[in-house]
Amino acid sequence: MDVAGPELTTFGAVLRFAIELEAASAAFYDAAVHTFAKDGPGTLVRELAAQHANRRHLLERTKQMKLNEMVLEPITGLEGARYRFEATPAPKDDLLSRAAALEAVAERFYGDSSIVAKALLTEAARTFRKLGEENGRNAARLRAVRA
Repeated sequence: MDVAGPELTTFGAVLRFAIELEAASAAFYDAAVHTFAKDGPGTLVRELAAQHANRRHLLERTKQMKLNEMVLEPITGLEGARYRFEATPAPKDDLLSRAAALEAVAERFYGDSSIVAKALLTEAARTFRKLGEENGRNAARLRAVRA
């Protein structure tokens, strides 16, 4: 799945993109599970598939339970083109590189979104910041496995 940069002009659009990003990431890692043996990189890939699926559910619950009134709030400062990502299956020799690039896009998106969300809702900003930091750690782990 190659997803172009979205229009991020409302907080609801930011949440929808975050949910889409997590769903595509989980699907990417689910498809990659069969590429590796059960140990080594395969363990990390399975862990990341579950992590992104859980994050998607967290964002969906957050949107439904706590942020319904905020979804139409206009926002500025997020350029959707900066968050274009490639989550299509990749050959084994390119898979970890593509996974690290996907994590880097998510890290950038959540970092930028946490700054924008801070003006609207502190809880959402904190969630986005934590998710971005987690993506940074994921990217570092993927780079370490590649090396």
